[in-house]
Amino acid sequence: MGEQALSGLKVIDLSRNIAGPYCTKMLADLGAEVIKIEQPGKGDPSRKEGPFPNDEPNLDASGLFGYLNNNKIGITLDLKSERGVEIIKNLVRDADVLVENFSPRVMPSLGLSYDVLKEINPNLVMTSISNFGQQGVYRDFKATELITQAMSGFAYQIGDESREPLRAGGALRMMEYISGAIASMSTLAAIAGRRNGNKGKHVDVSITECGVLQTPYRTVQNSFPSSPSIFTKRYVSLPSIEKCKDGYIGISILTGKQWQDFCYMTEMYDWVEDPRFMELFNRIEHRDDFRERVDKWLMEHTKEEIFKLGIEWRVPITAIPTFGEMLDFPQYKEREFFVSVNHPIMGEVVQPGAPYRLSETPWEIRKPAPLLGEDNAYFYGEILGFTEEELQLLDKEGVI
Repeated sequence: MGEQALSGLKVIDLSRNIAGPYCTKMLADLGAEVIKIEQPGKGDPSRKEGPFPNDEPNLDASGLFGYLNNNKIGITLDLKSERGVEIIKNLVRDADVLVENFSPRVMPSLGLSYDVLKEINPNLVMTSISNFGQQGVYRDFKATELITQAMSGFAYQIGDESREPLRAGGALRMMEYISGAIASMSTLAAIAGRRNGNKGKHVDVSITECGVLQTPYRTVQNSFPSSPSIFTKRYVSLPSIEKCKDGYIGISILTGKQWQDFCYMTEMYDWVEDPRFMELFNRIEHRDDFRERVDKWLMEHTKEEIFKLGIEWRVPITAIPTFGEMLDFPQYKEREFFVSVNHPIMGEVVQPGAPYRLSETPWEIRKPAPLLGEDNAYFYGEILGFTEEELQLLDKEGVI
């Protein structure tokens, strides 16, 4: 493949876990040269998260790490050593971007603050991703996905209004992925700004504030005390995710017309004009009557049957697939969304591809995620010019 959209862009990736690596993954997939720097012997903490082949933990066979770090050059370096800091500063001299997602105090404590690095390279774009941002009384606080979802107001809008708020279920760390995507976009905005004669920038991304962006109409509505309180309540739809004969189906009925079409579809003709169900919140108030009748109909039909009826009657419906079923979805297959990656330890693995298409400069997986320290000899030797004796000494001293 020829040049990609970001070919020639050099990125130093000091990040770990999800938010930072997802940011740099998006850059790497479009052709940027991303140098992934990890702690010697331990690596990125995401290497300890599965899934693993045969459920056997292996730092070089993490499905999560593999997905987040394709296309990156992988080296190890101790940032707490004087030599490690010296090497980072040398790399910064001709880099375009440096991405990190440590606590705000860490980079200055290492002698690698933006003020220090911009003296070395005034054109450097440094992107810092943290739980609460680089300023504020919470800036040094630690946080988990539960905390960032709660602090952003996202959790407050989930769950039955008569019960406690909920975080998004399962192991999903959506705030990190959202903030990683926004960090990637804002990094490219800073790069674009350099083309207009501007110097580099320090990009400050708050994971919690990225979460607030998912609930804008609720926060804005609270600025208007005289407005109805509909948007301050938790959003509940009825029907929503429903059990049917062979699994689950998603049904979204928001308008009166959609309700009427749903009644015709299910042959509930006597409810077509029933005021108890025409409006969403009236439907919720009379949920017991609704459940008794609709649940019976759902359990008499399969996902495929209900989906086809939804298309016929123009009712917003989708099957709720398992992850295995998603791989065979005709929509994803036609767009070739899922891709196979040949990994030296995991073998052939299937991963999500890119949700966008660039006609002339497409994304590409050029190499699988690196094994821990896989590119040390190549990068330190051929790129930075270290001799074999120097590399052995750095290894012995625990620098790499």
